[in-house]
Amino acid sequence: MSLITACPACQTQFEVTDEQLQAYAGKVRCGECDHVFDARSHLLSSSAATAASEAVYPQPASDAAIYFQVSAEAAQAHPVPDEPFEAVMPELSIRPDEAIEPEIPAFLRDVSLEDERPQSRVTPATPWAYSLLSVLLLVTFFLQTLYFSRTTLAASYPHTKPWLQTLCKPLHCEVGLPRDIAQLTIDDADIQEHKTRAGVLVFSSVLMNHGEVRQAYPMIELTLTNTADEPVLRKTLKPEDYLPKTVDASNGLAALQEQSAKVLLGVDEKLVTGFRVAIAY
Repeated sequence: MSLITACPACQTQFEVTDEQLQAYAGKVRCGECDHVFDARSHLLSSSAATAASEAVYPQPASDAAIYFQVSAEAAQAHPVPDEPFEAVMPELSIRPDEAIEPEIPAFLRDVSLEDERPQSRVTPATPWAYSLLSVLLLVTFFLQTLYFSRTTLAASYPHTKPWLQTLCKPLHCEVGLPRDIAQLTIDDADIQEHKTRAGVLVFSSVLMNHGEVRQAYPMIELTLTNTADEPVLRKTLKPEDYLPKTVDASNGLAALQEQSAKVLLGVDEKLVTGFRVAIAY
């Protein structure tokens, strides 16, 4: 069913249908002045609509005519778009008392917002506890350093040796001399027959300390061989065996110094044609 409505701004009249009014809640736009208004509030009565239709439209438009009719002058000035009218969607306003509450699922209705698990008890540590622990760790580290490097410290700083020996007594440890075999060499090794004693060989050599600190005297491993380079006699000589009686072995070999070694060996010199020598701790 076609109805006649009038634009309240420019009084232009045009036809609307029930479908158009229901689709956009009665909101229409005037094709003449682009004013948006509620067409339902400005519908003309039947008699007024008939008179207006005869006055404005002497010849009724066909079913294929556009929905909104404008005058020829207005059509020339403002071409009618493809769509006969534009509808404005009304804004949806909801009052506070009409707010929609979301439906809560049944399995979430009994869930408490508070965590019922027992909270872990945190006991703040006092600052003095951290300080005491740090001091204990430092003292332990210092004592360990003294224990494992006591020999090197005593050799590098001889005045600390009595103090280190005092600390070692409760621990039943000793403060000895360094034993770095890489700092020692043996040279000028030789074996000769004794001049006055038959069946006695004289072994002699020189120990040298190339290091910067005093080193303990090593042991000398002496191996006598025959013509087939087979061992005839193998003997390990301690410092007391090869050092002169005037030399105290406990003092060690001083830095950048050398010491002669000599020992007598009882063996049939006819069986000995060679020897091998080495030093070790």
